[in-house]
Order: sequence, then structure tokens, then C-alpha cells
Amino acid sequence: MDIAQQRLVNQRINGERFKQPAEVVRWMGALQAQDYQAALWAIGLRTQAATLTDVEQAIADRKILRTWPMRGTLHFVPAEDAKWMLALSATRLLTRDKRRQEQLELDASIIERTRQLFYDALQGGKRLTRPAMMQLLEDSGISTKGQRGYHLLWYLSSQA
Repeated sequence: MDIAQQRLVNQRINGERFKQPAEVVRWMGALQAQDYQAALWAIGLRTQAATLTDVEQAIADRKILRTWPMRGTLHFVPAEDAKWMLALSATRLLTRDKRRQEQLELDASIIERTRQLFYDALQGGKRLTRPAMMQLLEDSGISTKGQRGYHLLWYLSSQA
């Protein structure tokens, strides 16, 4: 078997495939998910017959989480592994983040206010899209301009 074919087999693109989307993510450990649609496709490709609905159902059922476990890059990770993954890398990433917070004029009071807003909005197992979370901040007087909203979401999501 040539190298290219072996890589496809090792990546579970050819050959044996998984039954469930969560099995794919568990086996991979983490799957880059900056591009949401491409990441859904990458998971479905490695299953025997999963549809887009099946993959999104695994996300809705919280079997798969999309978060920033490393390098500040979004990944799909197994739900049961997200906390330890974040704990492993968060301290280093958050420590390096002080300068960016200063550039975006984000201080401890804004971060804490954002944390409470998100906490209250997500009570009872609710889910919000990123645009809805950004609107919540804007409606509460916290500007999301210049990557502030994205950065607040990343910062709070990085804390295990």
C-alpha cells in the first residue's frame, strides 16, 4: 500500500469507519473546527452512514463540543474530554492574553459582567448561537467591535 492510501486508511477516510459521529471525535481526540461546515463533513465522512442531521444531533446532545482546547483554534472534542483539555492549555494561553485584553480595552469588570450575562442566558441547558451571544453583549452595553465579543467568548470558554 502506498503512503497516500495508508494515510487515508489511518485517517479512517478509506476502510473501516465509525457508526456514530461521537466515535469519530473520540478516536481523533480533537478535530479542527474553525470552518464549521467542513468540520461537520469531516466527521460524517468517517462514519458508515451519518447524515448532517446525525452529526448536528451529536452536538445538540452534547456528545461533541466545539471549543478552543489548543492554539486558540476551534476544535470539536469529545464532551467528556473538554474540561481536562482546557485545563491543560488554558493557563498558558490566558496568561499570554493580558496584552490583547489591554488592546481591546477589556478589564476584569467587563470580563466578569460578560461571564454573568452568559451564565444567566445559558441557565437550564439553553443554547445560544454566537450572533445571539454578541447581541446579548451589545444589548447590555458591552461593545463587541474590533474582535472584543469574539475575544470575550474565547476567554470565557477557555476557563475550565
